[in-house]
Amino acid sequence: MKKTLKGLRNLEELFTEQGMAGFDYVSMSIGYDGKAYFLFSSNIPERINGMFVNTVANSEYTALAVTPSWESGAVEKVERLNLGRHEMNFRFLRPVPDGSFLLLGSRCMYSKKNGPEKNAVFVDREGNVLRELTFGDGIADCIVRDDGLIITSYFDEGVLGNYGWDDPIGSCGLCAWTTDGRNIWRCERDILDCYAMNIDVDGNLWYYYYTDFLLVRTDFKTETEYDPEVEGASCFAVAGNGRFLIMDGGYDDEDSFYVRRIYGTQIEEAEPLEFVREDGTPVPAVPQVFNGAKAIVLTRDGDISFADFSEME
Repeated sequence: MKKTLKGLRNLEELFTEQGMAGFDYVSMSIGYDGKAYFLFSSNIPERINGMFVNTVANSEYTALAVTPSWESGAVEKVERLNLGRHEMNFRFLRPVPDGSFLLLGSRCMYSKKNGPEKNAVFVDREGNVLRELTFGDGIADCIVRDDGLIITSYFDEGVLGNYGWDDPIGSCGLCAWTTDGRNIWRCERDILDCYAMNIDVDGNLWYYYYTDFLLVRTDFKTETEYDPEVEGASCFAVAGNGRFLIMDGGYDDEDSFYVRRIYGTQIEEAEPLEFVREDGTPVPAVPQVFNGAKAIVLTRDGDISFADFSEME
């Protein structure tokens, strides 16, 4: 299958044009609102003993909110968000339907004296803190749906416990939260590391995990299980109203993506996903993040395109 990348734009040039010199790039994401968000920090702290991510940054956080045309791939608007100075070392930025933004740290210390750090901080557009919560240590990814439901996934240290946690919040591998911090769902599978998750057009959660390497769809009441026959995938989307799975090739083929048709609970053999320019020439490119069937795709030359797989047939 071929996918045309439209409106290609050099990412570094975009950052430079927006005055991001002096800030360190942290992460990119796609919000529930269809905008692309790029998070920057004025200070990424050194790792503890050269290994473990420091939870304290005392950094100024800035973001670029990019409004793309998902049809043409072009950048329509760029807004700079000054999100304030914060002590936590944040990894994720997610817009919230109430107009706030969630800044979330991947790592979170627990001490017997002070309890857990508050690594989920909600701020307004000027960076003023609205509330501070704890979503646990070892967060691998975060989704905020258009109804405000927050879903966090956890990697192995967040599941097994580290950074002072004897009874880690992420021991279940996946949690769902309200915006006021109530934990309303915990996964009941034996997950050691949630490698990837996404949502479909109906808001169902899909997740893929170690060690079973199964793909599961849930509406938080019932589950359907699929076997994509891929070990070690890290990124996927369910497109075409639930009829297609787009997933990378796993441990030994992480820069290649494949399309599989979904029939009931069965998944067909994979077809390579190839990217081309508008003139039809091939372009080496890899989806960096998905939200639903929308993706930010990065080429080997450092250009980005905004690709929508919703209408696959």
